[in-house]
Amino acid sequence: MARAIGLDIGERFLKVVELVGSPRSFRVQAVAIREIPLEDAPHRGGTDLTDDLVIEESGEIHPSDYDEAPARTRDQRISDLLSEVFTSMKLAREDVCAAFPSHYCVNREILVPFFEEDQIRKVVRFEAENHLHSHAIDDVVVNWIKTGETKDGSRLTIFAAPKMALATHMGTMRRARVDPASVDLDATAIYTALEACGVLEKHPNVIVVEVGANASTLMLLVGGRPRVMRSFRLGVGSLEAGVGAELGVDRRQGAAHVRRRTDGDLLISAADAAEHGKESEKSLARMQTDVVTDQRSEFITKLHRETVRSLASVSTDTPPDRILIIGGGALIPSVASDLSERFGLPVERLNILDHVECKDSDIDREFAGSVLAPAIGCGLRMLGRNPLGVELLRDEFAPRNTFEVVRTTLATTITLLFLVLGVWVVGIKDQLKAERRTYEDMADVVGGMTFKTELAYLQGIGNKSEDVAKQTARNWLLALPRDERRIQQMRSLLIQRHRFLQSELGLRSDITKLPSALKVMYEMYKALSAVPREDLGTWFRIEDLTIQERRAIITLTVDDRRAFDTVRRVFSESPYFRDRASDPRLIVEPGPEQSAAEGRRQQRFTFVFREE
Repeated sequence: MARAIGLDIGERFLKVVELVGSPRSFRVQAVAIREIPLEDAPHRGGTDLTDDLVIEESGEIHPSDYDEAPARTRDQRISDLLSEVFTSMKLAREDVCAAFPSHYCVNREILVPFFEEDQIRKVVRFEAENHLHSHAIDDVVVNWIKTGETKDGSRLTIFAAPKMALATHMGTMRRARVDPASVDLDATAIYTALEACGVLEKHPNVIVVEVGANASTLMLLVGGRPRVMRSFRLGVGSLEAGVGAELGVDRRQGAAHVRRRTDGDLLISAADAAEHGKESEKSLARMQTDVVTDQRSEFITKLHRETVRSLASVSTDTPPDRILIIGGGALIPSVASDLSERFGLPVERLNILDHVECKDSDIDREFAGSVLAPAIGCGLRMLGRNPLGVELLRDEFAPRNTFEVVRTTLATTITLLFLVLGVWVVGIKDQLKAERRTYEDMADVVGGMTFKTELAYLQGIGNKSEDVAKQTARNWLLALPRDERRIQQMRSLLIQRHRFLQSELGLRSDITKLPSALKVMYEMYKALSAVPREDLGTWFRIEDLTIQERRAIITLTVDDRRAFDTVRRVFSESPYFRDRASDPRLIVEPGPEQSAAEGRRQQRFTFVFREE
């Protein structure tokens, strides 16, 4: 029975799963979840007796003159922990697929004028180069997934993984003598796990949010396929750090506060309780409860804002019917109910082990079910399930142990291949020559058509003389490659000229209608005019008004802050703004209040409009 290893090195925990079976019928055979040590404890030779004396195993006592052993780096600690896990579980170190953090990648949405995956694969790297402004194309490994089609081509999400970060990730594993045969993104590995476990068959239109320690991953799935896939740096670690800073405790205690229910007793110092008595104990518990509640609320607000921002520009005929949350952050009390209240959608905490057969019973199923999705998805990759086709091991990152893995199969295949090639190569040469002649004849015909069209365009539109136009068109044709790209580039030029003429003549059908900024201003003043003047206070002033195609921002200064509530109410009740709002549940988004001159208050209101 086939066996495969999935590995996910997170910010806090190392997750390893062993899968057995096939791509369609599998089970989790073994699980290891280990916390990554924060730092090394100081170590001295011998046995400590006091701060100044050391007793050796021989019984000799002498002054301490040993230096502390140098502390290991985080990567070294991970390598040692990884080696210990693979040794203790007796796992093979070849059939391994590892997850790479998606938040290290640069994500971009682009359009390419092709529909077939083979054609897209040939041009996606060149198209991506135009959108990667912070990295050189040779410094990243480019992957992509197809998220939809338009009448002009395909919509893609590209993932550009920096080679330096990937090399560091690979070095950490190779120091533990683990040389993965494949590396997947944690986001696409999560999709693989959900797709294989039947979750997407039950909920094809859903938002999946994985809340990790330092970053979160968002996926909008429509019909069981990705429509949006994005990672952003907002994790539960920021919540724990905020709670720890407020309460003056370390990270572990902050994490304990975060995961403890706020309707019960929180952690209270025994010394404080003894010194101040019962009343002090209650006050401290109440203070801790308030801090944790406020920090949780702020974290949920940020998570909601990032999710709305990621989905604001997406239009779909099939809206999601629920939100599934996974990851360590999914275990925060009340996170599901708070998100459900903000989104107006059912929010469910997903336990991946409820959908997978798991033989390992010595684990915390609730925690493991929240964090194991990337590792399970990576293991499925090694079993042969790869619905999105993402692979980071390319070029110089190709696995060093590939030959050992496939040696026997490769030798047999090469022998059979030479036997087949001997018969096949004679016939294929003649067929190739015939196909080449056919293509060249077709390219000559298309070239003549393109030359005449470009000549007419340069003379009629470019106002060039006949001699200059002929020379320009001829030079362009001579510069075209003499291969399969020749006809495609001539076709692209003709399409470009055609679209330009359509735009000049007003015949384009894909030009979106631009809403009137004056209409937005009129509706704002109309809504404000419906309010009695005395309800707006004695001082009411519009400080700034910015109107864009998809957004409008108005800044008000008042002397009575109740006027802000009145303004928000009349804007929310306006039929015009209700109809144009991107999110019907959030017509206008108020910003923070600020102090103004002479004791007045200032606040900014933002309208986000949907695409027309």
